[in-house]
Amino acid sequence: MLTTRPCTATCVIDGMPVTVTFYPDNGVLRIADPLGTCIRETRWHDSWRALLDEFRGFTERASVQGHDFDTMMGHLGEHADHSQHGMALA
Repeated sequence: MLTTRPCTATCVIDGMPVTVTFYPDNGVLRIADPLGTCIRETRWHDSWRALLDEFRGFTERASVQGHDFDTMMGHLGEHADHSQHGMALA
């Protein structure tokens, strides 16, 4: 069985450092606090690069519009639902 390595990045969301871990083989996306406790887990049906672009875009929008962590998680969830729905129709 082939095991892929997760993609991991550390960033600051809403003033809190978090670790973002993405498993490209199954699409699981985990966001953990500085102690390693999972804050959120969702699915991401796109590439690691697209996820990083999404985080970057959110950071830029948050500085202008004042978005917070929950807003970002909602947006990621919408993206995951939209991508999965599109895949089901293909």
